[in-house]
This record gives sequence, structure tokens and C-alpha cells, in this order.
Amino acid sequence: MLNIETLPLGPLQANCYIVSGDDPSSVVVIDPGDDVAVLRNSLHGRTVAGVLVTHAHFDHILGLPACEGAPIYVHKADADAMTDPVLNCAHWGREPHIAANHALSEGDKITLAGMQFTVMHTPGHTPGSVCFLCEDQLFSGDTLFAGGFGRTDLPGGNFGELRESLHRLIAMDGNLRLRPGHGESALLREL
Repeated sequence: MLNIETLPLGPLQANCYIVSGDDPSSVVVIDPGDDVAVLRNSLHGRTVAGVLVTHAHFDHILGLPACEGAPIYVHKADADAMTDPVLNCAHWGREPHIAANHALSEGDKITLAGMQFTVMHTPGHTPGSVCFLCEDQLFSGDTLFAGGFGRTDLPGGNFGELRESLHRLIAMDGNLRLRPGHGESALLREL
């Protein structure tokens, strides 16, 4: 059974997820958003086994310093965006400066803190947008929201690719719980 804490962080209220399994002292952080102090405080000294990044926009990665020393995973197509202020849209605000040290591809399985996450490459919002499937939870970043989908007018966005990614997600088991990058969670069948 997963324990999932949701922290809407920063001015854009990007959902950061702190996920733990059987051992609550070891967690996985998904999309460490723009508030290092709140995230660090919410970790309560727990060990961060890894950081999973659904896409490399600034509002999903500015909290990385709170996870210092943890391995950082991002899709290979978004690896350069981790430190490029044009690609990660940070030219609108503060610039992230921490690179990922693990490049992901479609179908990769990552085991962290006793939990297995499967990588689903869902490009469109960014070239390297991914969803992470863990048990019955689908962490969708900005690909799919409970009330819509991600924008495609930012660097690397592609509406045709996003449309294909959305068709793929909607065809999945309707009992999956969607954990989006912004807003409320929902069951896929409720969308």
C-alpha cells in the first residue's frame, strides 16, 4: 500500500508527491516544485531514495535542493532542459541549476524505496514528458489533468504528440488514480 503526500508548491501550485511504501522512513519525491523550504520541512528528515521528474519545466524542479544527494531521474529528451532556462521556461523566474544523473526511456522500471515505477513516455507538453505508473497510481505531470491537459505552446511542445499520449492514457484501466502535476486527483474512468 502506497502512502502519498501531495504538496502544491510555488506560485503555479505544481503538485509535488512524496511517496512511501512499507518503510515510511524512505521516500520517493516526484516533481519537487518551487518551494525548497516547504519540501525540506515536509520530508521530516526521511531519506529520499530518488527523485522522479515528469518533465523539466522550472515549476516542477526548483525544489531539487531539498532532495540533495538523491539520484534524479528524467527522460533523456528532457535532460538538457534541466539546466537550460529557455527549455525549462525559467527565463520567467529563477533558474534551476541541477542536472539529472539518470536518463529514462519508455518502459524503464525503476525500483526505489521498495516501490517499482514504470516509465511511460508521453510527449507533447515537452519532448521528454513521462508518466510514472506505480501500483494503481498514475503520476501524469502536465500531460493529463483531472479537467484537461497540458499546454503545447512552450518550447518543445507538440499538440499532435500530446493527442497521441492522451489517447494512450485514456485507454488504460479506468480504476487507476490520476495524480496530475496541477490540480486534484481523479480516477481515469471519471475523466
